[in-house]
Amino acid sequence: MKLDAKKILVLRMSGVGDVLWTTPFLANLRAAYPAAHISYMVKEFCAPVLYNNHDIDEIVIFKKDKIFKQLSFLRNLRKDGYDLTIDLVGTPRTAIQSVISGAGNRIGFDFGYRRFFYSHLLNARAANYGHEVEFNLSVLKYLGIPVSRKDLVFNLTDEEKKYQQGIYRSLALGGDRVIGLIPTGGWACKRWPIDNYIAVAKALSSDPNNKILIFWGSPSEETDAKVILSVCQSSKLIPRTSLRQMAALLSGCDLIIGNDSGPLHIATAFKIPVISFYGPTVPRSQGPWGQGHVVLQDKQLDCLGCNRMDCPDPKCMAGIPPDRVIKEAQRSLYNAGKT
Repeated sequence: MKLDAKKILVLRMSGVGDVLWTTPFLANLRAAYPAAHISYMVKEFCAPVLYNNHDIDEIVIFKKDKIFKQLSFLRNLRKDGYDLTIDLVGTPRTAIQSVISGAGNRIGFDFGYRRFFYSHLLNARAANYGHEVEFNLSVLKYLGIPVSRKDLVFNLTDEEKKYQQGIYRSLALGGDRVIGLIPTGGWACKRWPIDNYIAVAKALSSDPNNKILIFWGSPSEETDAKVILSVCQSSKLIPRTSLRQMAALLSGCDLIIGNDSGPLHIATAFKIPVISFYGPTVPRSQGPWGQGHVVLQDKQLDCLGCNRMDCPDPKCMAGIPPDRVIKEAQRSLYNAGKT
């Protein structure tokens, strides 16, 4: 049931990883509509994920502005003349935006009252596709579009590649195995304890061929990263970066160890093996995409996958021992031919 369309609007206003997981969808959508103008509406902080992505023509940035600016945004949205919208998240906001766009064909999920905002409904409850990537690709199957590509897309520019090379030279990382640590994460209860990262950094840096590179984003995350650095002084700390500069630095790593976070998922787009920790989130649907990755959980707990953002005692993270991580890291490096 492929629909005719000359101007398409895709909506997914969520987090960095969520937007990244739609890039295989975009690649196949572009193959099906090579001449169409494809726009993608995202929150401002997620837009860099889509820079230099050749499968879209335009990034539409939504900001939570004052009411008058929001009304102006919606008026311009309608003037843009979309004939097909594809809502990949189905929030009340995106459902309303789909209608206001004026598109005759509006694809969305049958979530409660929001089903009335779409012209074509997808049965989200029946779509048991596992990972978010597969869930997004299921929309294409509904539209009769063949799926031939499933790789994540994060295209670095030549300038970003040169930036990575320059920073690695300044940190004396050339010719070594670079192991990236990502002790950050959007929710505090998704973060593996800093003391555990310290234990892993100490153990892995005892091999002179290993170099530990610590990643951080916000000022509070920099504080945690510096705690690791203060104890394991042979480690290196990345400078303050943009999201895309951080991605460039991730691309040079041989292994990533980190929490469920946007940077960790960006690393998988470069096919870097990752070791990740999962407690409140569900690896089946939100785990690292691709082959060669390791997901660690404390499976003795029955509260895994609770999706709580404010757990007072995240035992699920504390219950993953450093020794287990060290062994998995050594195994991953061996399997990748890095030892």
